[in-house]
Amino acid sequence: MGMFIATVAGQVHVHDLRVRYADTDRMDMVYHGAYAAYLEAARVEMLRDAGFVYAQMEREGTLLPVVQLELTYKKPARYDEELEVHTHIVQPLTSKLELHCEVRRGEDILVVGRVVLVFVDGSSGRPKRAPETLSQTMSEMGLVWS
Repeated sequence: MGMFIATVAGQVHVHDLRVRYADTDRMDMVYHGAYAAYLEAARVEMLRDAGFVYAQMEREGTLLPVVQLELTYKKPARYDEELEVHTHIVQPLTSKLELHCEVRRGEDILVVGRVVLVFVDGSSGRPKRAPETLSQTMSEMGLVWS
C-alpha cells in the first residue's frame, strides 16, 4: 500500500519498500534486474490505491502487458535500505499507459524509469482503449502530467 502526495507538477504515488537480501548481488548492491519488479509492485499498488485492482481488471477482460521498459541507474541501493518508488502518468491514457518512476532513498534519486504498457482485450488479444473510469479517475486525481 502506498500514498499519494502533491507536488508542484501534480500528484505522485509513493510506494515504500525495503531491499531484501535476495535482491542484492555479489557487489552488495541491488541487482539491476530487481528494479523492474520494484516498478511493477509500485504500479500495481498505484492502481489499487486509486480503486483499480489489477487482478479484477484481468478477470473483467483487460490485460496490461509491458511493451517498453527503460531504466537509468544513478546510485546503488543496498540490503535493508528503505526505498520509495515515486510514480506518475506521463500523458492522458489512450490504448497506452506511460509511467515515469523514480526509485529514491530519502532525497537521493537512485533509478529513473519509464514504463509503457498497452491495454489489451483478454479475449481477442488486440489493443483497446483504456477503461473510461480508469482514465477519468487518474486525471481527476492529478496523476496525469501532460
